[in-house]
Amino acid sequence: MDKIIFRGAQVLVDGQWTETDVRIAQGKIDAVGRGLDGGDVMRVEGLLLPGLIDEHIHGIAGHDTMDGAQAVLGMARQLVRHGVTSFLPTTMNAGIAPTRAALAGVRAAMCENAEGANIPGAHMEGPFLCEKYKGAQDARANLLPSAENFEKLTGEDVDIVRLVTLAPELPGAETFIRWATGRGIVCSAGHTDASYEQMERSVQWGVTQVTHLFNGMNPLHHRNPGVPGAALTLPGIACQVISDGIHLHPAAVHLALRAGHALLITDALQAADMPDGVYELGGQQVTVKEGVARIAAGNLAGSTLTLERAVANAARFADLPIEQVVPMASTRVADSLHLMDRGRIRAGLRADLCLLNDALETKMTVVGGKILFER
Repeated sequence: MDKIIFRGAQVLVDGQWTETDVRIAQGKIDAVGRGLDGGDVMRVEGLLLPGLIDEHIHGIAGHDTMDGAQAVLGMARQLVRHGVTSFLPTTMNAGIAPTRAALAGVRAAMCENAEGANIPGAHMEGPFLCEKYKGAQDARANLLPSAENFEKLTGEDVDIVRLVTLAPELPGAETFIRWATGRGIVCSAGHTDASYEQMERSVQWGVTQVTHLFNGMNPLHHRNPGVPGAALTLPGIACQVISDGIHLHPAAVHLALRAGHALLITDALQAADMPDGVYELGGQQVTVKEGVARIAAGNLAGSTLTLERAVANAARFADLPIEQVVPMASTRVADSLHLMDRGRIRAGLRADLCLLNDALETKMTVVGGKILFER
């Protein structure tokens, strides 16, 4: 079929539900409007959304970013079952050789991928992290932030890094953040013990996100608001939120979504879409029991969340209509990552679409105009 017209769904256009047609052609949204013709009509029922974007995910269905191209491709194929049309494979704290190998694998997957979620780049979570709030990261791999260290870690694949998580209080952070943002890399404060004042300065340097709000950082205190206080009050900061009811109490999700510029993520590991058992994350053994992943020391180690469930949970926890929550996993993420070709249902953009049923389960996923999943 040269052109497909989706008809019959409630379509999320500019934050509002409308019963309209969406015509796609040559991988892009060709037109949006009522009574479109000039294509083969496919009747669909449910909620038609911009494709979901997971900017922070380590693995799923037994696959892990650190395991190379085939693992990343496996992630891409699995993620379309959950309405995800774009994702950033996310690395763990590791030495130079394994980090380079992981990024080389991401690049290879980016070049080869045709039957899964799109891969616009990689997210490096570390190794410029604070040891105190390392979480499940291996602090032995920590380095001070610098362009030199970054180029050692990335080698020839420096250009595919789209997002980097770092502790902005570390020596050298200002110079690195200004260098990275000058190259178009988004900098996110995470695994950090920065003060509110240090966060204010880091925003001036170029930090625009906070990684998994409330997790891997100092706590919010009424006289010392720290990273969470800065994340929720400073303009220009987007806050990654894991809305699984485990990493954050539902009330904390409610606060984050109501007070801050939230971005929904999964921070999923290879145990997502898998049974309870023993898995690996960043070279550490992770035990998953009743869907909760922990390392031996008891620290939470990523999640088993999927992004369409994150959307449904967030809407319930924050008591918000679904049309206000969906952009937190699509439009806002695209904007924060400077991916201006996706994240909205608008003529001229990539035909990345997700169809949900009334229970907010994925019925269909369209990536670059191709139907890659249909329930």
